[in-house]
Amino acid sequence: MTERLTRLRPDDMTPEQAEIYACFTDGRRADPAAAFSLVHPDGGLVGPPDAWLRSPPLGRVLERIGWVLRFDLELSDRAREIAILLHAFHRASPFELYAHRRAGLAAGLSGAEIEGLASRTEPAFRSGEERLVFATTLAVLDRRDLDDAEYDAAAAELGERGVFELLALLGYYDLVATQLAVFGVEPPVTG
Repeated sequence: MTERLTRLRPDDMTPEQAEIYACFTDGRRADPAAAFSLVHPDGGLVGPPDAWLRSPPLGRVLERIGWVLRFDLELSDRAREIAILLHAFHRASPFELYAHRRAGLAAGLSGAEIEGLASRTEPAFRSGEERLVFATTLAVLDRRDLDDAEYDAAAAELGERGVFELLALLGYYDLVATQLAVFGVEPPVTG
């Protein structure tokens, strides 16, 4: 499949689109030390935010949710990336795998642990949080639900907030993976 969207460039953006664009070119996301960039070398955006520019009202909301999921969760960075990578492998989402292999490394997962997630191989857990995120994510991916014992175990380790954050994370990445698949968004070609 070819990419179905023509990348919007800054000179072609409306003021509302430029506002969203600025969220990815300024501040923490634009830090050169960031695990990955969503800015194309020509100045446009790559990945999900390029699609979001088509609807600025939704784009603003999705950008904000993405920010919170990336920077403001109680889940640890490693636990968050374990969940995202399990989801990305489950959905076979090339762009998400591209971005979150990098983010996983930055969060402290090894390359072998990341690739092991493709076959659902448990990484070397550093905490009960990581173990419960792994198990809970697999249950949600496989059955879209948790039985009472699974929920109780997750809530005991993660708390109600942590369970909610994990479910929100998985739901968001399901939405993103669907958008990327339908629009044919591929990862950037890297040298």
